[in-house]
Amino acid sequence: MSAAFLTLLYTPSVYEHQLQSSSRLVNGWIWDKRSSDPRYVSSASIQWEDVYKSIQNLNGGEQKLKVGLLNFNRTEFGAWTNMLPESDFSVIRLEHANETITWQTLYPEWIDEEEETEIPSCPSLPDPNLPRSTHFDVVAVKLPCTRVAGWSRDVARLHLQLSAAKIAATTARGNAGVHVLFVTDCFPIPNLFSCKNLVKREGNAWLYKPDVKALKEKLRLPVGSCELAVPLNAKARLYTVDRRREAYATILHSASEYVCGAITAAQSIRQAGSTRDLVILVDDTISDHHRKGLESAGWKVRIIERIRNPKAERDAYNEWNYSKFRLWQLTDYDKVIFIDADLLILRNIDFLFAMPEITATGNNATLFNSGVMVIEPSNCTFSLLMEHINEITSYNGGDQGYLNEIFTWWHRIPKHMNFLKHFWEGDEEEVKAKKTRLFGANPPILYVLHYLGRKPWLCFRDYDCNWNVEILREFASDVAHARWWKVHNKMPKKLQSYCLLRSRLKAGLEWERRQAEKANFTDGHWKRNITDPRLKTCFEKFCFWESMLWHWGENKTNSTKNTAAPSPPTTSLSSS
Repeated sequence: MSAAFLTLLYTPSVYEHQLQSSSRLVNGWIWDKRSSDPRYVSSASIQWEDVYKSIQNLNGGEQKLKVGLLNFNRTEFGAWTNMLPESDFSVIRLEHANETITWQTLYPEWIDEEEETEIPSCPSLPDPNLPRSTHFDVVAVKLPCTRVAGWSRDVARLHLQLSAAKIAATTARGNAGVHVLFVTDCFPIPNLFSCKNLVKREGNAWLYKPDVKALKEKLRLPVGSCELAVPLNAKARLYTVDRRREAYATILHSASEYVCGAITAAQSIRQAGSTRDLVILVDDTISDHHRKGLESAGWKVRIIERIRNPKAERDAYNEWNYSKFRLWQLTDYDKVIFIDADLLILRNIDFLFAMPEITATGNNATLFNSGVMVIEPSNCTFSLLMEHINEITSYNGGDQGYLNEIFTWWHRIPKHMNFLKHFWEGDEEEVKAKKTRLFGANPPILYVLHYLGRKPWLCFRDYDCNWNVEILREFASDVAHARWWKVHNKMPKKLQSYCLLRSRLKAGLEWERRQAEKANFTDGHWKRNITDPRLKTCFEKFCFWESMLWHWGENKTNSTKNTAAPSPPTTSLSSS
């Protein structure tokens, strides 16, 4: 009966009568008759029966609602008033964003984080124009969605959702709150309108009852990453209260080579003064021996089942890196700071728990680096991530690229909170010298040092072995290398034992040293004597790395194979 009624209701004759009888004045607001901005136009087909089902039980089913309409056209307004004839409607006016504001404007690749030459600022997006003392039961918004690549990086779409959040935060009345209804073919911003607050979904109608307090906190943030959400030189840091519901987390899967790194990362967190929980997700490829070491270092070990990247090749480096999505299943915590296992915490970053999902450093272009990021665990967000793994293509084939397609609205923190150990090809000597000073500053200036290239524990402690490989020399820094070993050396001997080297890796390191000698690399690292006691300490029952060198590289094919074999793939600049 409802379907038949709605079908009859929206026939052309009914529309025509409605439009003839309606006034241009709607609750005091004159309809804006200017030509529409194509950026804000939505081609979504409104299924009115689904809309009705979404809101029919609000106000106890009486349907006498105060409804604010944003981005609906005149004909659609008529449909609303016919569907809910006893309700009060207000057309919310919103000036459109200036056409010069692009996604790259809101999410620039670089800003002057240290304010050496300028103070970064974001362009302003017009606020919705509301009458004084306005209250809405429902704010309904029609969102554009092109359904092509990059649809979520759309200024108009972001503007409308931020406007909906402002209206909800402004017009909510007491504990009653306000509902927000989106009509869109693509999911709304998941970390602005959380799926935890999704009351109902019918087709392309999404009904939320947002947490007004949380919305207000998010609306205080810059509109994009064109400003720092956490100023580098802030005199005070915000800290959260419920420390029991907050944790640092990392993940190990498919290989045990990063166990030593994770152990040292945990020790660095404790040495920096944090007492938050440490949670590590591991799959069944991590042995009981290594799990015990992780637990001894302070990690609470959680066993997970790996998640395969459906677009990855078999046995490729990125085959199982969608396992990171399991972080969103840590629902016994409200906030999690994820850290990669190949970094050190040099200064306490507990203040980041006060930040919302997703808070991270910039990576390149409009993207964030997922090596350090604040997330808010939620089973429904995990379901969202899983729902689209066959549909969404990661720009780099990894989890970072995928997460950047889901969470396009993110909040920039200074690079000092995830500083990459890397010297760009175009770096001038002055820039290289500055980075080196930052690596070694005591007391530390950097909060987090992220080790790219060959990892310190996969080298001897005497020097950074990245120097001995042509394609890895951009990651080489003896100062940063020594910083990692300083943390390692403070660990109990029992934990240090998890950083021993296998014979095959020792052979590979010696082979690379000999190749550097043949190439006569001018830095001369290959000349140094190795004093690291791990050289003569056997991981296996027998030390046989020297005998492995007898036939290492007898022919070009074998040489290429064995040179790469000793250590796992290095971390790239665009995938953490």
